[in-house]
Amino acid sequence: MKILISELPKSPWWGKGIPMYDDNPVMRLDAVPNQSLLQRERAQLISILEENEIGVVELPFPSLFDQEPIKHDFVYIRDPFISNQQGKAIILRMKEVNRRSDSRIAEELLINLGMDITHIPDTPGLYAEGGEFYYCPKENILFSGQSRNSVSGMEAVADALNVSGLVTIQSHSFHLDTYFTPVLNPKGFVCALIICMDVISVKSARDLNNFAKKKNIPIIDIPIEDAIGTAAHPGSFAANALPLPGLLISPNQFTNKAINEQLEKMDVQRIITPTTQFELSGGSIHCITNEI
Repeated sequence: MKILISELPKSPWWGKGIPMYDDNPVMRLDAVPNQSLLQRERAQLISILEENEIGVVELPFPSLFDQEPIKHDFVYIRDPFISNQQGKAIILRMKEVNRRSDSRIAEELLINLGMDITHIPDTPGLYAEGGEFYYCPKENILFSGQSRNSVSGMEAVADALNVSGLVTIQSHSFHLDTYFTPVLNPKGFVCALIICMDVISVKSARDLNNFAKKKNIPIIDIPIEDAIGTAAHPGSFAANALPLPGLLISPNQFTNKAINEQLEKMDVQRIITPTTQFELSGGSIHCITNEI
């Protein structure tokens, strides 16, 4: 497995101001990221991955998206596709129409990397975005949100990955990775679930508790401040993490410091690396990385 990260555009990333999407309340409309800080935060994340002997592949930022009208969302490389981490990529059909061209360009770049490509059906009402998924290959389990995923979309992705289990989490909150992350032990097995239970449905809470009970793993409940937060008070994005075997890379500390001690007992190292400038556009570590 390697981690894919997009290069930044040649023009300043959202240098004319960040746009606003209706269902992502924490995007800071017209905010202009600090470009030098943005570059340092990206470089630090790459350095952490390489220090932990995780290969990094940097995709060139498409020049097409660096021209008027500017489309700088491609930096969130998580959303256009999901991989089985064994050479196969499933190209996704995004709910946000403005971003569907991201998937077409990502496909071309993934083909250049030698990956096998599969598509989910291009059908009205069927949509799926990478930020709504966490795929855990060791157990072949797919966690799926249901905000920017339709039921038909998540089922199409589950079929394409040929998963053994699909765990659906219903919430009105934007993208699953803004309020949830699985934790992987050093062997790659799911050993805990970190989630803001306040933002999910009663049925999903019940299903997650049943899943955790069967797996004999804890559910670690976090407040909304550790997740996406609200439009008036954006959260810390601590839940927007990249889970790797024995490692959880996050942009911020959890409010409850005892969580770190709990993870240490599971032999999971937690590394904090800020993504303050990426968060202005509503995303963080899980959004700007993708496993291949």
